[in-house]
Amino acid sequence: MIGEKQSPLLLGVDLGTQGLKVVLVDAETRAVLATAGAPVENLTPAAGYMEQAPDAWWASLGTLTRSLLRDEGIRAERIAAIGLSGHMHSIAPLRADGSVARNCIVWADTRSQPQAKRLAAEAKTRLWNPAIAPYSIAKILWLREHEPEIYRDIETVLFSKDYLRYRMTGELATDYSDASGSLMWDFAERQWDEALLAEFELPLGLLPPVLGSADMAGALTAEAAAHLGLAAGTPVACGAGDAACAVVGAGIADRDKLMINAGTAVQVIELQDAPRPFNRQTANRYLFELGVAGRTFAIGALNSAGHSLDWWRRLLDADMSQAEFEALAADEPSAEDGPLYLPWLQGTGTPYLLDGPYGAFAQLSATAERSILTRAVMDGVALGIRLCAEALVEPGQLADKRVLITGGVPKSRLMREILSNVLPAGVAFRNFSDMSALGAVTHAAVAAGLTPSAGEFLADFDYGETTAAADPSLQARYERLYGVFKRWADQVASG
Repeated sequence: MIGEKQSPLLLGVDLGTQGLKVVLVDAETRAVLATAGAPVENLTPAAGYMEQAPDAWWASLGTLTRSLLRDEGIRAERIAAIGLSGHMHSIAPLRADGSVARNCIVWADTRSQPQAKRLAAEAKTRLWNPAIAPYSIAKILWLREHEPEIYRDIETVLFSKDYLRYRMTGELATDYSDASGSLMWDFAERQWDEALLAEFELPLGLLPPVLGSADMAGALTAEAAAHLGLAAGTPVACGAGDAACAVVGAGIADRDKLMINAGTAVQVIELQDAPRPFNRQTANRYLFELGVAGRTFAIGALNSAGHSLDWWRRLLDADMSQAEFEALAADEPSAEDGPLYLPWLQGTGTPYLLDGPYGAFAQLSATAERSILTRAVMDGVALGIRLCAEALVEPGQLADKRVLITGGVPKSRLMREILSNVLPAGVAFRNFSDMSALGAVTHAAVAAGLTPSAGEFLADFDYGETTAAADPSLQARYERLYGVFKRWADQVASG
């Protein structure tokens, strides 16, 4: 009806390792009205290197937002606020004039392993997380050692979503979650770890101010608005790293729930009552700030989950469909004395936290054929997820959790069945998988004053939740198989 008041809309921007996505949500009904996405190019100038071009992010975002509003017939003035999410640990160094000093070094880049090992061996300051190559501080130390001319020219180091917000608003900032993912964060004081920075002679001024994820961090400049096809002055929330945004977007508000995001990699996420420093003897998790209400959360990681499935399918037949792949593995679970697969193509992840290629088949014999090995890969991914989850939670407590699983892996019917029987807990699968983008939208809603809290905003959100009933006989079989899997995992990880 002409003149009828239209509800405000919210825009969530999620910059992932493989793609950039924009989500449009009705602020009143919470309905997802539209999404748009584009791939992000990963540059690999040398073995172990992974880089992205920040200017390319910005160019792609402009194309996506302009086309989304045009295709949906949305007036720019209806966008009440923008929220952001982005891949964590990655660093985008800027010069004093705001130009990009070099390509972003992405979290998965492993060139800084020597710097991480030196941190682990030499740091006298308490570390809150294990010193490994993905963390931002190791990448900065690598820059200083190997690209000193560029390092001397750097004024500020931003994280991925912060660069996009800088282009939107002209304001330099980050949030608690991305700050905590740098290994330069003091969880006890909730500020940059000045002692660690001083110990390794890194200037505090290299790092941006820190805001809450739902704090207003600026507004679209006229130049940015023209590029994005939006209205100048549109509020922009600070946002958060993608893992933190996913926790918020999933509505995880207490420790009774365990979130498993199972895509190319797996993150098993649990809220924490209080942050605990890293302990080299019990290394089994990564600690992060949530960016909301002073909460923290812990992550267990399995780096090659969906990656293992894709690798094996391509190895069998690059043209094999997902349905054909599942049919090949559908007959029965792996046998206790048959082939087992350890899904560690890119390091072990939790609980062993070892970098390098540790993927393996065990218990192979001449009777192993394609169908048996395919099922071993699928079962191995699920067993690896359980190993990760059990390392994260208190001993014996996994069965007391409600496990919420999202991501690409459980889109497979067979993987849903396997996970429901492998995990000793109540399991639910969510069809809606854009949790990080939804978390970004939620932060925008809070920042714009459209809702008092993330919990209230998401209270009635329809995640499309489904369950797959467990089979007691399969559960018992997988329980025995898990014991064998753990013994092999310990042997391979110990060398």
